[in-house]
Amino acid sequence: MERLWAPWRTSYILETVKQEQSTGCVFCQVIGESDDARNLILHRAKFCFVVMNLFPYNSGHLMVIPQRHTGDFGSLTADEHTELGKMLEISRLALSECFT
Repeated sequence: MERLWAPWRTSYILETVKQEQSTGCVFCQVIGESDDARNLILHRAKFCFVVMNLFPYNSGHLMVIPQRHTGDFGSLTADEHTELGKMLEISRLALSECFT
């Protein structure tokens, strides 16, 4: 397996690890703040939010993240799954429009 090496991400990774050690989950932190532009939040919905990656591997890399803190995709409720799927499709359409 070929490993992807992105040395420009080192400062971001080190800062993220430091931040998680001092404040907990970075996603829980940004969703609790109100400055969406600074936190790269593109959209907030009832159960999830869409955020851009500050140091993406590819153009257009974004994430759709549940607002409820969980590390288990299977623990999401039916409503959370439904909204997450809708946000993924909306995000895919928006990226497709922007990059074609």
